[in-house]
Amino acid sequence: MRIYERDLYMKYSEGRHGQELDDVRPIVDIVDPVPPATSSPHGQKSLDVNAPILVKSDHDFGHQVPAISYLSTMGSNEVEVTVKDPLSKPHGADLLQWKSSDRRDLNLPSLLPVGISLLESHGWIQSEVSNCTNYIRVYVNPMMTSRRNTQRSSTRLRAALRSIMAKIESSPETWINPRLSEKAEDLQSVDTVDESLWYIFNTLKDPCPRPGEIKDYWSRRAMEQLLFNDELSELGLRTTLYPYQRRSAATMVQREAQPSQMLDPRMQPCQSPDGRKYWYDREDAYITLNKVLYSEACGGILAETMGCGKTLICLAVICATRGHTPKIPIEYMSTPEKPDLTYVRESTGSLLDMAAAAAQRHSEPWRTFFRDREREGLYFERCKRACEYHQASYEIPPHRTRYQGRQNQSFPRPPAKRVFLCAGTIIIVPNNLLDHWQREIKTHTEGLNVFVFDQRSGDLPSAEHLMSYDIVLFAKTRFEREAGESINNRRGRFVQMDSPLTELHWLRVIVDEGHNVAGQGSRTNMIHLLSQLHFERRWVISGTPSAGLYGVEVSLASRELNASDTDSATDLTAAALQSRRKTGNAVTNELKDLDRLRRIVVEFLGLKPWANSRADDDYADWSKYIKPIGEDGRRRKTAAIRATLQGLVVRHQLNVVSQEIYIPKLYNEVVYLEPTFHDRLSINLFLFGLAVNAITSERQGPDYIFDPRNRKHLNQTINNLRQAGFWWAGSEVSPQDSIEHATRYMDKNRESMTAEDVDQLIRGIEIARTAMRSSSWREFKRLHELGVYINNFPSEYRAYWSLDQSGADQEPLLVGITQARRAQQFVARHLKLSDPTQGLAGAGITTRHDLERRDQQTPPKAPASTPGSLHHNPKPQTNKSPAKTFTRNLFYSLPANSPLQKTQLVATASAKLTYLLNKVLQLQDTEKIIIFYDNNNSAFWIAEGLELLGVEFRIYASTLKPELRTEYLKLFREAEDVRVLLMDLRQASHGLHIAQASRIFIVNPIWQPNVESQAIKRAHRIGQKNPVYVETLVLRDTLEDHMLKRRREMSEAEIQHAEKSLLDDGTMSDIVQREPFLPMGQEEEDDTAAAFLDHPVGFFNRHRLPIPDDEDLTLPGIRYL
Repeated sequence: MRIYERDLYMKYSEGRHGQELDDVRPIVDIVDPVPPATSSPHGQKSLDVNAPILVKSDHDFGHQVPAISYLSTMGSNEVEVTVKDPLSKPHGADLLQWKSSDRRDLNLPSLLPVGISLLESHGWIQSEVSNCTNYIRVYVNPMMTSRRNTQRSSTRLRAALRSIMAKIESSPETWINPRLSEKAEDLQSVDTVDESLWYIFNTLKDPCPRPGEIKDYWSRRAMEQLLFNDELSELGLRTTLYPYQRRSAATMVQREAQPSQMLDPRMQPCQSPDGRKYWYDREDAYITLNKVLYSEACGGILAETMGCGKTLICLAVICATRGHTPKIPIEYMSTPEKPDLTYVRESTGSLLDMAAAAAQRHSEPWRTFFRDREREGLYFERCKRACEYHQASYEIPPHRTRYQGRQNQSFPRPPAKRVFLCAGTIIIVPNNLLDHWQREIKTHTEGLNVFVFDQRSGDLPSAEHLMSYDIVLFAKTRFEREAGESINNRRGRFVQMDSPLTELHWLRVIVDEGHNVAGQGSRTNMIHLLSQLHFERRWVISGTPSAGLYGVEVSLASRELNASDTDSATDLTAAALQSRRKTGNAVTNELKDLDRLRRIVVEFLGLKPWANSRADDDYADWSKYIKPIGEDGRRRKTAAIRATLQGLVVRHQLNVVSQEIYIPKLYNEVVYLEPTFHDRLSINLFLFGLAVNAITSERQGPDYIFDPRNRKHLNQTINNLRQAGFWWAGSEVSPQDSIEHATRYMDKNRESMTAEDVDQLIRGIEIARTAMRSSSWREFKRLHELGVYINNFPSEYRAYWSLDQSGADQEPLLVGITQARRAQQFVARHLKLSDPTQGLAGAGITTRHDLERRDQQTPPKAPASTPGSLHHNPKPQTNKSPAKTFTRNLFYSLPANSPLQKTQLVATASAKLTYLLNKVLQLQDTEKIIIFYDNNNSAFWIAEGLELLGVEFRIYASTLKPELRTEYLKLFREAEDVRVLLMDLRQASHGLHIAQASRIFIVNPIWQPNVESQAIKRAHRIGQKNPVYVETLVLRDTLEDHMLKRRREMSEAEIQHAEKSLLDDGTMSDIVQREPFLPMGQEEEDDTAAAFLDHPVGFFNRHRLPIPDDEDLTLPGIRYL
């Protein structure tokens, strides 16, 4: 290919893909009918006509028409082609005029592809037909096809050019000799590579700060201090940063101070056969010979690996740039063209005042300068006061409009506003992370002025007061409340926003866990308010900028690993990356992820060209350029998405971080437990209900629970079935109703039923009758209780506390877990008495009546798995009276010779609860423990079990107020006596730092690996000092066992497809429909009815009664510790 001035040529091969173009050279005027031949750059003869492109056509021009420069005779037809003088023809006319000496009129231009003829007629291209091959050379005029010179409305022309460019043959050899085209290798465009968005995110280049390229002295100095200073105390940092943290912080400063120039992500660099470059926009078919550059965002997304210190990195950036002030926006700067923005003094100022005003006006960090002088023993108090007095500001003039509304009223617009430059940083964090940020600031920094606004905070102070703070820390709900009512009243007078935040131009804003910064739910609050405020630098902090964008370490965390595994972390990482390199079937999920990214890129960061207005001639449609599927239906990932992410994301690859820090090893294993009699019975009753429904509905129609119309009810049923793996005491379906329904159906349809269906119903009926014969099961169902077994319960009170009155004489005694807690509490409240069991019988009667009333108040068919059903007191009860004080730390305890010392807790009816209690007893003295649950009922039973043992714990649940969650989390981190944290899995996905825990138990297996990994990384992160052991509890041969096995077999694409529900996976849905009954053994309650503790534990001696300060300890008979 060759290029001439104002003309660009390329080789086009119909049916092939790829593209190449080139640069410019002088052109020879075309005047003669037959231009002279000249030598091409490759030694071949070519024509100095407006650059041809070689096009492969369905018509064999080599046998019908001559090449442009000479006459050829093939058969009886002679066709002559002459070149018209372009100087004499009208603009837009065809360059070539075809003449035939045959009697038939051969309209050769009509034989050309329609797109080429259309583009020729408008002067966009010129074409040349090869003499002996079915190829066409086309020369493109880049002056006509560039974005600057082409109207956006020229859709037909751009569509034609796009169709030509999609079939470019780019080989230099083929350009010289078209006969080599079949042997030439097509150059695939970079945008045809189907790399998954997840893979791109995990293979972005590591941050590489270059302080030598930064022009601003103070920013360059800040970067050098972050990178090279061994001690960072001069910056106000108490903590030494890891190398990757230094690089990330320095990169953030670099992007703030001097955003790089990046190639327009819509334009793809291409190369012509002679090696010269051009740039092509594939979507809108624009061609240019010059690079189009845009500035990267003044900020971006800090997306370092979970648990690797993103908060500390942000604090390091704030400390390094402390005292830096934003620059006055260019549009508000005083220039000769805008003299009205120039501030003129009323009188000549002193040299000090003028120097201070100039320093402020040019955003010189005078606070940093004077701090450095003070370290040298030099103090400039007058200068500091002068700088504080001459605070830099600029005026935003009122918006002027040419248009008038009704009654000659202008459209309401904001008045002129003066904005002052401010060196502070606003940080917006989720409510539950406010305490975390306060603790991190206190731990890692010194000397920072911080103002904190939580959910309960009142009005903001004045703008002048806010200017004195380095950090203004907001809880998210408090920040959104600052937005107030609608700002622009379109039908009335303009309402000025009165928040003092709008009076300042802040240095930066940081949004922690910012993946939801532009979510639909917060669009009218957070984004609206952020759009009204003035920031120079903007950052989002999130290790998962979108639901499907997370680090490879998250995938690895959910894998089962134990001490015998020998695979290196590098090998595991490489294998995980390769397994998800392609998009696969996850296109729908990727589209959602890309839309979430768009909100961050466009609405928050304002990155151009994506943030260009639709009214702008240079508007860039994000969905058009970034979508993972082209108009031809082919999978692809444009270079635009990788280029955009690379310019925004600050993130190190996992192998780099792993080499620079040490985090103790993670061990993740599945623990298989044998279900108890009641576990099996509950699960089988659910399976019987599913079987009755499937068989009696003949597996079709609206009555069939697996019918798509019943998906919501089916999901609830499966959730309840999974809950039964821990414990089920609900009353959703009556076994008697199922028996009657199944019996009636078999009586009418037995002859038409398959043997398998008959056997299944008969087996289910036997199981249901077993349940109805079980007195303990009936009591569990009636009173919504979980059973515990107690040895040596005081004989005179057994009948009053036994769950099953018929078993009051049996040993061990079966008691409901709520009953057992009430018995403990009664004895503990009366420990000061010589006989604390006085009144225990009456307490047992009262407790049973309370449980029966609770049963009557509970709707008989209400599903137990409903949000907010956690009715357990989340904090262990105490007997402290609010009117008394207990500073002496003295307690009443059970006497050593009391008969109650022999009473012991020996078992529970739930295999999983027993296992958890065993582990807590074993580990609580040396390790802190997190227990993740996925439904509130399980949390209630676990909490009751922990209180039976007298274990100090706290609950982190969605049903608690944010303030209480924060308090409990702080206690777990800091208090030595709080050993266990019960955590709602839905609250454990982002941001929480709980490295104090080294043992994690997952009550029920989690379907989504990503959710499991997010929970695990709450503890396995920087700051962890011990190996982390994760155990997922699974009942053997149950649905949850089969679910976990299926999850291991699934590909990444299948997992993404079924991310929301396991029923979205066809194989898993089939497993549910074919799930067999669990064997029941002897079909009656026997030794498997209970899961026994490894060691019996005391029942009445695990709790003490605090002694108030005003109680006389000299009285006889008082026992205290």
